[in-house]
Amino acid sequence: MPNSLRLNPIKAVATLLLVFLFVQIPLTQNTDDKTHINVYHILLLTLPFLYVPSLKHFRVNMATIFIVVLTLTTIFAAPAYGAGLRSTQLVFVVMAFFMGSMYGRKFDDQDWTKIFSIVFVCTVIFVILRDIAFAGQLAAIYTRTGYAENMLYLSTGGRNIEASLLVMLSILLLGTRFYFPSVMLALLTSGMMQSRAGLIGTAISLWIFLWRTRKTKLYYLNLALGMALLVLVAALIFTSVVDIPVLDRFNLKSETTLEENGVGRLVLWHYAGVALHKNLLGYGIGNGVPVMEKLSGIDFVENNVHNVYLQFLLEGGVQSLVAYLIMIVAILAKRATTRIQRNVKAYLICYLVLSTIQFNGSEAYLWFFIGAFFAFPTWSAQEENDPPVTSGRRGLPTAQALPHADGDNHKSDSLALIHSQEPR
Repeated sequence: MPNSLRLNPIKAVATLLLVFLFVQIPLTQNTDDKTHINVYHILLLTLPFLYVPSLKHFRVNMATIFIVVLTLTTIFAAPAYGAGLRSTQLVFVVMAFFMGSMYGRKFDDQDWTKIFSIVFVCTVIFVILRDIAFAGQLAAIYTRTGYAENMLYLSTGGRNIEASLLVMLSILLLGTRFYFPSVMLALLTSGMMQSRAGLIGTAISLWIFLWRTRKTKLYYLNLALGMALLVLVAALIFTSVVDIPVLDRFNLKSETTLEENGVGRLVLWHYAGVALHKNLLGYGIGNGVPVMEKLSGIDFVENNVHNVYLQFLLEGGVQSLVAYLIMIVAILAKRATTRIQRNVKAYLICYLVLSTIQFNGSEAYLWFFIGAFFAFPTWSAQEENDPPVTSGRRGLPTAQALPHADGDNHKSDSLALIHSQEPR
């Protein structure tokens, strides 16, 4: 049977997992612990057992060191601060990281491009079906003027995370035919949902696109700075004449108003600082917000502090934050030598930027790609100097130029064989 018609079960499973990482279908919710059980949780608890034999390929890196430090901190903090349902986040961090590590070494650029394209198509289908099902509540979905009960977003984290997921998915699709549709969907969604993180992420995605397609670096640098200045001036002019809600979201006054009512990022960060003043060695995963609630007397709606760095400092202590920062340096220092590797690195950088104002640091769609990025094969100097031959109009590497990574051909997974293959 031709390879094009052969169903590869490993790629099919990887695609299924990634679809549910980006389209998070909730199964149940625990309002006491502010937690959800989604389809991807079930997949992450079962799929890793299929890859137990592949543990021999697993390598220790800075990400594994960080996970170990965070886990030990949570264990030692448990007798004093407890270990609620949210502490099980660590299990899914480990499982997502492991699955990413396994797939990172198995697939080549062609495989990842197909997988990301399918994920995008499934995401669009979900959004269309969701909008049809809730046609009478679209204002509540895409604006902040109302609330829709039992609303489905791409993420159980709500509209901000949905906008951010669309942005980061567009970065994974850089260099493909789906990039422009994906970034336009991300821009429209972020604008309508008034998501600051989504708009910032869209700007990052477009900046990366411009940088990669630049004529000269100075030309596009001046273009980007000039456009940013024009947008800023226009925003200042319009906000003084017309009330534009999406621009008001960037106004610090709105955050201070929320703080006065005991909600929002500023009040979370304030009481996180109060908690840190009492303990710098960490309260354990999932215990940060409960400790803040006891100190403040406020029943926070949020289950995290909307800043991953502060979250890891609060729950994992100074030692975990240091390990996390070292891991970030390792990610930035690791050379990405193919298009997909560069896309995944850009995806991680976008997350690291946006995580200053949202996320909780335990997202499976973060740790899957951290695992994949560290597991990506490093091409030899000969292969980097002599780039792979591209096939046809899509410009994708040929099977001879890149190692074929079918799950049923374990020989191609060997790094030694990867390095021994010479491009045409």
